[in-house]
Amino acid sequence: MASTLTVGLILAACSASDGAVGVVESELVLGSTTTTTTTTTTTSAATTIPPTSVVETTVPTETVPGETVGDEARSEPSVGVGDELFPELGSLDVDVLSYDVALTVMDGVDDGTIQATVGIEATVDPSVSVLALDAVDLDIAAVTIDGVEADFTTADNELLVDLPVARDLTVSASIDYRFTPQNRRSDVGLPVGWLPSDGRSYVLNEPDGGRTWLPSNDHPSDKASWTFQLTVPDDRIAAANGELVQEGGAGEAWIWRQDEPMSTYLVQVIVGDYDIIESEPVVGAAGTPIPITNVVPAGRGDDFADAIATIEEQILFFEERFGPYPLDRYGLAFVDDLSGLAMETQGRSMLGADDFEDRRLGYFQQLLLAHELAHQWFGNAVSPDVWSDLWLNESFASYAQWLWLDSIDLQPLDSYSQQMLLQRQRSADATGDPGLTNLFGFERYDGGAVVVHALRLTMGDDAFFEMLSTWVADNDGTARGTDDFIALAEEAHGSDLTEFFDDWLYAEGLPDAYPT
Repeated sequence: MASTLTVGLILAACSASDGAVGVVESELVLGSTTTTTTTTTTTSAATTIPPTSVVETTVPTETVPGETVGDEARSEPSVGVGDELFPELGSLDVDVLSYDVALTVMDGVDDGTIQATVGIEATVDPSVSVLALDAVDLDIAAVTIDGVEADFTTADNELLVDLPVARDLTVSASIDYRFTPQNRRSDVGLPVGWLPSDGRSYVLNEPDGGRTWLPSNDHPSDKASWTFQLTVPDDRIAAANGELVQEGGAGEAWIWRQDEPMSTYLVQVIVGDYDIIESEPVVGAAGTPIPITNVVPAGRGDDFADAIATIEEQILFFEERFGPYPLDRYGLAFVDDLSGLAMETQGRSMLGADDFEDRRLGYFQQLLLAHELAHQWFGNAVSPDVWSDLWLNESFASYAQWLWLDSIDLQPLDSYSQQMLLQRQRSADATGDPGLTNLFGFERYDGGAVVVHALRLTMGDDAFFEMLSTWVADNDGTARGTDDFIALAEEAHGSDLTEFFDDWLYAEGLPDAYPT
């Protein structure tokens, strides 16, 4: 993410006086169809998330084929997974295996109501009698569990669905609902949810926007496979993560399939006047061609050709440092109305079209392209276990952008790393212990890259880059936390690194100089 001001979304968090760049991110998903009848009543939900801390994360019970749950152990569902910054997000009882999202986006391209159905297959802890999903201001019409109509209620940003007394550990839920896009901001200050404008729309879900348009286990620790069925006007296209299975039009849905596990915040859904362009596959370190699928404003493919042409060189550059590209495909989506922002939506980064107009490819554009691509390793392949682990996404993507910009002579690594260390020393927020309102602040971006650079100097290049490759290869498709990373770093370094991480990752004021 990145430039004048951009972070992950890259919504940039930098001060004009020091010229530092920060970055942030976010995402979305969608589908087509809908209908149905109402079962029970619903109550309205609150929308704020109090920043209180909770329990420790656990893993939901694995499915045992054919095993059923009786009525001997029933309890209330858990709300939250123990995420200190977002205590209401997700549920420890639920492990979603797949989402099948069907959206009919006709009047809702600009505004109005969007009709939707989502099919969810999930394992649910045998001790609970309720399936708890995150849902904010969604008008739920009907729910079925394993094909049978189920009672449900909505309250406190949750959809609570009654489960049968005797059931399999894996349940299949189908939820018919509708929603009206609204201008929303997360408690961290970022725009989130379904964002319509002038015949176009897209979603930004990071960190908690998915639940505003999709009933889901809306926490990065729960990754699933996805199918998107998107029915849109004939003069529009619909793009989403993964492989294009069916082109839409004449009443037919656009169907996209994302097989690799993906968190809700990394979902991409784009509707509007765009072209889908297939580029030449990139043959990476694994020897298998990586398909490249791009989305560009209709009729303007040439405007983005230079940016698209950087993909191969950047993938090969990062593979030398972080290991083989970890996903099965990549591409770039250039979206109108997204100026100054960028988002590492999985398998196809989303960027503002205006930021690349007239084939512009300077410092800011190179920064954005490198940052969002690096997230496919750091954040997408391996996602944060809780949101306070965000530095594992943003600090490493920021350091990757430092490496790339240095390699193309746009930002010398030595001098810039020193400049960022000086700025980081004036910061009052620890990189590894963020607060809610500063989650996407400088300390996670360039300020966090300072920590990464210091770790590289401490470990030495061989051990450092081998450790990063191992981190991605061993944890691909999962969510991992800071303690997991520290354990791997100590193993690769061959000695205890407690003092290093206390001084650099968890300290508010950093040392005066980098390790030698």
